[in-house]
Amino acid sequence: MSPSAYDTAWVAMVPATEYSGGGESDRRPCFPQCLDWIMENQNPDGSWGLGTDHPFLVKDRLSCTLACLLALRKWGVGQQLVQNGMDFIASNGWAAANNNDQFSPVGFDIIFPWMVNYAKELDLTLPSILTSHVVDSSLHIQDSEIRRKQNVQVYALEGLGKSCNWKGVISEHQRSNGSLFNSPATTAAALIHSRDEKCFEYLISVLKASNGRVPTIYPMDIYTRLCMVDNLERLGVSKYFEFELRNILDEIHMRWLEKDDEIFSDITCHAMAFRLLRSHGYDVLSDELTEYVDEEHFVNTVSMQYDGVTTVLELYRASQARICDESILDKIHDWTSAFLKQQLLNQSILDKRLRKQVEYDSYNFHGTLDQFGVRRSIELCDARDFRILKTAYRCPTVHNEDFVRLSVEDYGISQAQYQKELQQMERWYVEFRLDRLNQGRNVLQVSYSLIAAVIADPELYMARISYVKAIVLITLFDDFFDCYGSREEALCVIELVRKWNVHAETSYCSREVEILFTALYNTVNEVAENAYVAQGYWIKEDLVSRWLDLLENFARENESWSTETNVAMSLDDYLSFAWKSIGGKICVFTPTPFLGIKIPQEMFKSAEFDSLSEYTGLVCRLLNDLKTFKKERDEGTLNGVTLQIVGGVSEEEAILKVEEIIEYNRRKVLQMVYRREGSIVPRECKELFLKTSKMAYCVYPYNGGDEYSSPNLIMKDIKAMIWEPLELPNLST
Repeated sequence: MSPSAYDTAWVAMVPATEYSGGGESDRRPCFPQCLDWIMENQNPDGSWGLGTDHPFLVKDRLSCTLACLLALRKWGVGQQLVQNGMDFIASNGWAAANNNDQFSPVGFDIIFPWMVNYAKELDLTLPSILTSHVVDSSLHIQDSEIRRKQNVQVYALEGLGKSCNWKGVISEHQRSNGSLFNSPATTAAALIHSRDEKCFEYLISVLKASNGRVPTIYPMDIYTRLCMVDNLERLGVSKYFEFELRNILDEIHMRWLEKDDEIFSDITCHAMAFRLLRSHGYDVLSDELTEYVDEEHFVNTVSMQYDGVTTVLELYRASQARICDESILDKIHDWTSAFLKQQLLNQSILDKRLRKQVEYDSYNFHGTLDQFGVRRSIELCDARDFRILKTAYRCPTVHNEDFVRLSVEDYGISQAQYQKELQQMERWYVEFRLDRLNQGRNVLQVSYSLIAAVIADPELYMARISYVKAIVLITLFDDFFDCYGSREEALCVIELVRKWNVHAETSYCSREVEILFTALYNTVNEVAENAYVAQGYWIKEDLVSRWLDLLENFARENESWSTETNVAMSLDDYLSFAWKSIGGKICVFTPTPFLGIKIPQEMFKSAEFDSLSEYTGLVCRLLNDLKTFKKERDEGTLNGVTLQIVGGVSEEEAILKVEEIIEYNRRKVLQMVYRREGSIVPRECKELFLKTSKMAYCVYPYNGGDEYSSPNLIMKDIKAMIWEPLELPNLST
């Protein structure tokens, strides 16, 4: 981590008297190397701290600068440095009372006024801007902050000075490593006011680990490694480090089971550990997050260190990993999502990159497709990236330039591959005369883009292509059965698939039937042959059987809705077959042999595979129903929402019921994907079901229309992923 001038100054203020037997030693520092660092690291403008050119970090540098001036004044050294610091404060003291366009260090309104008063004790005459209305305003805020926060003692202790019951705080809050809250500054303040051997040993360990310069929090080993795992996944390059990342997560899981202090005492780390461990199949219980279920309790009781947007965002992300009936995560999700949206509404998130991340996470919580997210993550990278606690800090593990460079290069390779594949798919479309089906939707580009966004690796070319062909053909058949094909033509297609034969005497009842069937026939045979090469067994019979089942369900839906019996059909009756008509089972079945792993043939007939198909199919089917029920009601097409309305249920109640069913099935998919033990379906295949459901959330978003048939919101992501060059972010510091 970058050194913290603020924390280094506090450690520099610890007198040697406590550990030398008294005498004149109270007139020299216990840790002179910290004083040396302060004297060697003043910024050219007279300040200390990061971000000398960052307009939002002036307040932070004021805090760092004043702390360093106190240390220098206490030991009577660096007179010219003191004067330079005074000049900086005189020019920038206005920022002390600015809470609108300045990043405020955690605890600033409590600690800064104390430092101003301590300067008086040291006969350090500060510029008048800090001794007038600024301080008065800060002291007022300090009083209200202390009253508002029941737990002020847990992170801003140094701002209480002698008035704090240091022995009591040490007794109650000291951690096993000797620190108070892993904060060198707070621990140093405790050592100044109350002799404690463990505090002293902690500071010794900090200086030893950081070569004489003090970070703003120590240790941070687990959190920084979790951030590394998370960043590699967000940048789309975790595939290159699978062995290393698995070792990291194995160790963190072991420390989770041991209730490691570093995880469980840091809310942000705790939430991130839960999310990453669960998403990678480790058995972690949401009960561990119980203390964060209530917003009011959270705000009033957690440390000021953890009540910012970044911490709430991490809790929100953790709540997205809920499976089955997890009321704890439901409650966390409810208040964190409301909190984040309110922050956006109030425009109170100053950090533009953080604001964009909150926007993206808040409004795409189930529909973030891998490659869309990778591009956004790269574009949000910045060499000046920092986080802020009591002071701003940078960590190369959290923000690693090498990872970003690798990600940009990898993204460019993938993009070039996508362009070639899309051209190939367009040739396939024309070759089989699918472009002559003028009445159906042409969804080739949007289908390819969505699938490339979730099956992103260039080497998974066959999986991508076979999935695209399957989903395009499903859409064309769906339009044919629903919109412009006659009943006779539909039955003809079904019979052709049942016989599965093409020869000179084959009778087609229309040109459309011939085009659709021959395209399906040739495509399925090609997929089956390639699957045999990849896996060593034939899947053609299974593929044909699934296509026949799908087409029969298309016909069944139309027949059910066109007869008088549809009024008597229950929602359960509809759901029993409607999940098949979205084609999810074929969509996942078709590319599975090409995922680069060996697939046991019996998996395709397993109850687990069927359950994943049903849960995913219901998510996709009902998300489609929510967006299309008004249009399909006019067309006389069977739909889960319309079915209820016809049965006497109000539109609002019908929509709510469908949303409940969607959420239940989404969680079932997630539960099965996360399960590691007793699963015959490989993780890569299970993830394809999850990604298929994410595509459905992407094309049928809550805040948009039918993005599959009429893409609008997603077109920017599609164009960026396939066509727009990605430039390397500014990585020079």
